[in-house]
Amino acid sequence: MYILRCGDGSLYTGCTDNIPRRLAVHQSGKGAKYTRSHLPVALAYWEELPDKSAALRREAAVKKLTRRQKLALIAGKEKHMTEMRRKERQLPEEFAWEIVDKCEYAFLAMTAEDGMPYGLPVTIVRKGRDVYFHSAMEGRKVRCLRTNPRVCLTCVGNTEIQQDRFTTLYESAVAFGAAEEVTEENEKIEALRILCQRHAPDNMAGFDEAIRRSLARTGVWRIRVEEISGKAKR
Repeated sequence: MYILRCGDGSLYTGCTDNIPRRLAVHQSGKGAKYTRSHLPVALAYWEELPDKSAALRREAAVKKLTRRQKLALIAGKEKHMTEMRRKERQLPEEFAWEIVDKCEYAFLAMTAEDGMPYGLPVTIVRKGRDVYFHSAMEGRKVRCLRTNPRVCLTCVGNTEIQQDRFTTLYESAVAFGAAEEVTEENEKIEALRILCQRHAPDNMAGFDEAIRRSLARTGVWRIRVEEISGKAKR
């Protein structure tokens, strides 16, 4: 169930099984009759329900709320979201995780031992709210993470340069959390397995032999994601 804030300040309530896709339809002017005549629209609030029936019931209940009650609902949600200047481009958490799952690589931002910023690209895989990446056992990245485990992970999905408009269509996700070194052998192997399954699925026949040869000199880190947000320009 979702609420849109329309260009004239009015609110529109609906439900869908894919908020990013449905929002894009509304914003393109091909959505509901009401939103087509009240553009632009921006996502103001959403709730995840267990099934379609529950979502329809919740939609009906929210539609019966007064405007003041709907605004209070939206305000409560916004208190728990990271402030984003361009509200119309902010999308729900489910969308952000989709970007994490499909990005070719992510950019890991850290704090170096001397307090200076330090960042580099990493190959990642997600399991639940945990994101794994591998590394050498030593090196600057490892020193940074051991000194200050607080990190920011940025993932970029599909992009398309619009040369005739001097802009770029994009989708991205930014996650914050703490990095932890994985030392338990079974978890290391499982993290490397799902990492390889995602990025080198055609070579899994050689996985066990590669693990036998290189596990001892391969580091694995887990980021426990505490906050994640998605953003898109379409």
